Amino acid sequence: MKSMKKMLIADDDRGILTLLSFNFRQEKDFEVTTANDGQEALDMALKNPYDLILLDLMMPSYDGIEITKKLRKKGIYTPILILTAREDDQMKLKGLESGSDDYLDKTTPMKEIIARAKGLIRRHQQYDQQSGSDMPDEKTSKAQQDFGRLHINYDKKVIRLDEHRLDLTKREFEILEMLIDHEGEVISREGLIQHFWGVDTPTETRTIDVLVSKIRKKLDNQYIKTKRGFGYYFDPANS
Repeated sequence: MKSMKKMLIADDDRGILTLLSFNFRQEKDFEVTTANDGQEALDMALKNPYDLILLDLMMPSYDGIEITKKLRKKGIYTPILILTAREDDQMKLKGLESGSDDYLDKTTPMKEIIARAKGLIRRHQQYDQQSGSDMPDEKTSKAQQDFGRLHINYDKKVIRLDEHRLDLTKREFEILEMLIDHEGEVISREGLIQHFWGVDTPTETRTIDVLVSKIRKKLDNQYIKTKRGFGYYFDPANS
């Protein structure tokens, strides 16, 4: 029997809230809970486990970005999808920097919103399975890694450069981890986009470029290299 996915949807517009919850419930594998404002959404997300949280950007009490930041600070890494009434690349980057996993315009077709939501849940589950692998050799080798000045603790999600703890968002950590897993191998922008978002659009391409640039800056402009015209790769040599 297919397990139900627990989902929280928060929006202060009752019409949109009804539309979203109806369409996700029609999928038959979503158990949907709703919230009407930011405070209610935050309280519910702190008290209950969900497979996905879908937040409106603008809500009373707390907006979607504020809720995301508070949840991430509490160590809650449930996939978060933020919806906004307007398409704004800068706002999307702000949302992703807060720790959200995806950011969509409300004019996005419902089928795509649902597909993106399912993709986020699937990738999160795969990530958890890989992190909790019972294979001792793999677990031991990857629990912690050192690359010169760089130290990574995968279990605690802690990264240090010269003993200085770095503040990476969930998405930045995941991108860095993927590049490390394929050390020396060039991964294209399209490959990163497909892995994390499942779609390929000019907006996502710009998002990847900005996120990688931010990671590189936090790593003192070392470790992540660009192969012009092809993509990015992790190179610990001479770092």
